[in-house]
Amino acid sequence: MKFGIMNLFPVSDGASDHQVLRETLEEIELADDLGFDSVWLAEHHFSKYGILGSPVNFGMAVAERTKRITIGTAVLVLPLHDPLRLAEDIAALDVLSGGRVTIGVGRGYQPQEFAGFGVPLEESKVRYQETLEVLRLALSQESFSYQGQIFSYENITTYPRPFTPGGPPILQGTVSPESFKERGAIGEPIITSPNFTPLGIMQKNYALYRSAMAENGFDVTTYDVPFMQQVWAGEGEDGLKEAARAALNYYKSVGKVIPGSEEAMEKERAYYEAVAKNIELLTLEQTLTHGGNFGSPQQVIETIEMLRDQLGINHYIGWLRIPSLDRKAALKSMETFAETVIPHFRAQDEAAERSRTEAVVG
Repeated sequence: MKFGIMNLFPVSDGASDHQVLRETLEEIELADDLGFDSVWLAEHHFSKYGILGSPVNFGMAVAERTKRITIGTAVLVLPLHDPLRLAEDIAALDVLSGGRVTIGVGRGYQPQEFAGFGVPLEESKVRYQETLEVLRLALSQESFSYQGQIFSYENITTYPRPFTPGGPPILQGTVSPESFKERGAIGEPIITSPNFTPLGIMQKNYALYRSAMAENGFDVTTYDVPFMQQVWAGEGEDGLKEAARAALNYYKSVGKVIPGSEEAMEKERAYYEAVAKNIELLTLEQTLTHGGNFGSPQQVIETIEMLRDQLGINHYIGWLRIPSLDRKAALKSMETFAETVIPHFRAQDEAAERSRTEAVVG
């Protein structure tokens, strides 16, 4: 089991932009020292909901300040990028970090971001697919040609070449059952953050992914299967309620940036309307029980074990720096998680490895 942290880069009331960026760098350095395996950086534009427009560029600073932690994006909004420039930046980060890069990508969902860059929202699907195809070619081949609806290139090579042969791993943001099945069938790595999605639905989605992989000759045990959610680990009812209240504030902020039905593409209007309605009706009690993983270290461990056993995840990514939660409380939770939760699973992994070795030798 691997463990990561995630940051959305929101600016809460009373905070400043430079404070958020500087403090996040400090938190990532701490996570590296504490033994976390990965950090995941989100891309957003034009609002305090998330102020990091270029996770790859920020990753350069992370690479220079850390020694072992993997630098991930969750996610790059591909339709907003030039694929060649993005390939150059990803390769440079891969070189500077010594191959410590994992790229999560997605299609995006905020109309104001598309409008700000002058990218028609109705082009998001074709732009996403073509940018992904070009990105893979640029990172894996020294000379390539491509002909699409949006992009066209002839015998082009991007520099620098990546440190990782073939380029860093690329994970696709995945939500719908159809996507889980389709990506499993072609052996595509995925990343998801299923807040408030019932466990039964997630079991079906991950089962679709695993079975599609097996049916098409892919070994899912060789893949990272990540899962992201908000986390608070600690003792005491007051701290627990404070974390849940901060998480609730975050979910309410999501309701302000998701597209309204008149802004969304026609096929997606019902989905966005349902999300907005659910957020509007959300209570503190519901957030506490279904909005993340909040509780004592033992309770957090039991939730992760349940997710591992029922969904098959092997890379747990915690939003430990919950937006609007007091920073000292968030850092204390991160340290508690590293001191109690991670060693528990490390010991399980070591015991399982010893058993496999003894079985082979015996």
